[in-house]
Amino acid sequence: MSRSVFSYAGYRWLWIGGIFTFAGQWIQMASMGWVVYELTGSGALVGAVSGMRALPMLLLAPLSGVAADRFDRAKLLQWSQWFSAATSVLFGAALALELVSIWMMFLFAIVMGACGVLDRPARHTTAFELVPRDMAMKAVALNTIGGNLARVVAPALAGYLIVWIGIAGNFFFQGALYAVSGLLVLKVAMPKRERKPGGGSAGSQLVEGLRHVARDRTTRLLIVLGGLPFFLVVPTMGTLFPIYAKDIFATGPSGLGLMFSAVGVGGVTGGYLAGWLSRFDRTGWIQVGAVIAFCMSIAGLGLSPSFAWALLACFMSGMTEMIYAVTNMTMVQLAAPEEMRGRITSILQLYPALISLGAFQAGAFADLIGARATSISSASFCGVIFVVIMLVSPRMRGMRMSRYTGSPVAARH
Repeated sequence: MSRSVFSYAGYRWLWIGGIFTFAGQWIQMASMGWVVYELTGSGALVGAVSGMRALPMLLLAPLSGVAADRFDRAKLLQWSQWFSAATSVLFGAALALELVSIWMMFLFAIVMGACGVLDRPARHTTAFELVPRDMAMKAVALNTIGGNLARVVAPALAGYLIVWIGIAGNFFFQGALYAVSGLLVLKVAMPKRERKPGGGSAGSQLVEGLRHVARDRTTRLLIVLGGLPFFLVVPTMGTLFPIYAKDIFATGPSGLGLMFSAVGVGGVTGGYLAGWLSRFDRTGWIQVGAVIAFCMSIAGLGLSPSFAWALLACFMSGMTEMIYAVTNMTMVQLAAPEEMRGRITSILQLYPALISLGAFQAGAFADLIGARATSISSASFCGVIFVVIMLVSPRMRGMRMSRYTGSPVAARH
C-alpha cells in the first residue's frame, strides 16, 4: 500500500508552516491593494506598488537559488520568516500612527519581495527532497493546495480584518503568521546533502545554473512558456480585483475577499485535479489546455454581468491556473539535475516577478480602458499565443512526464 506524503514528518511540518506563510502573503496581497487604492484611487499606483516586488525577484532570485544549494536551508527559511514578521509589524505601526506615504508602500513591497525570494527556493527544494522522487508530483501538488487553502480563507479574512481590527491590526496579524511559520521550521529535519568536491564558487555555480537553463531546450521552453500567463493574465487578479470590488460591483473589502477566496477554492480544486492528472503522460497538452481554459475564465470575469457570475469566473480561473502551474513547475524540477535543483527552482521566481511586472501594465491599462476591457484583452492575447505554440512546437506536443520519473505512467497516448 502506497504511503501518503504526509507520512513523512519533515514534509508534514514544512507543509503546515507553509500554510502560515501563504496565509500571511495572501492577506498582505489583498490588504495592500486595498490600502493603495483607498488612499490614491489609482489603478496605476496599485499596479506600480505590486510591481515593486519584481525588483528583488529579478535581481536576487538566481543568488537565492545558489544559497539554497550551498547553505543551511533551515536557517534561510527561519530568517526569511523572522524578517517578514518584523517588516509587517513595523508597517502596521506606521499605519496606526498615520505615517504611511506612497514611498513607504513602495519600500514595503520591495522588502517583502526580497523576503519571499529568500524563502521560496529553499522551501520548494526542501519539499521536493523530503519525499521519494516518485511522489514528487504529489508533494508539489500538495504544496500548491496548501497555498490555496490559505488563498481560500486568507483574502476573505483580510477584508473582515480591515473592518474588525483596522488596517494596522491586519498587518500585525500578518506578522504573527510569519512568526509561527518560522517556529515550525524548527520541527523539520532537513535532508542531508553531499557536497561534491570542487563544486566551485557561488559565482561559478550561478553561471552553471543559468547556462543549464539556456542550453537545455526542454527547461528553456517550460520556463519561457510558463512565464507568459504570469505576465499577461495572473496580474488581473491582484491588480484589478480591488477595482472590480470597489467600483464595478460595489461590494467593498468583503467582496474583494470573496473574489480572492473564490480563486482559492478553485485553486484547491485545481491542485487535486493536477495530482489526478499526473497519471497522464502528455504534460504538454495538459499545460496548454489549462492555460487556454484559464484565459477563457479571466475573459469571463470581464464579461460578468453580476457579482455572482464574477465569483464563478474567479473559481474557474483559480482551478485552471493551478492545474497549469503545478504541472509546469513539477516538470521544471523533474528536468533539473539533482545538484542544481535549488538554482533551477530559483528561476521559477521569474513567475511572481512577471506578475509584478505585469501589474504595471494591467494597472495602467485599467486607467485607460477600464478593468473589464483589460481583463478581456490580456486573456485573449495570451490564449492566442498558446494556441499558436501548440501548433508549431513538436517539443511541447510531445512532452512526457515518464521521461523524467523513470516509471511508467498509466496514460492515454
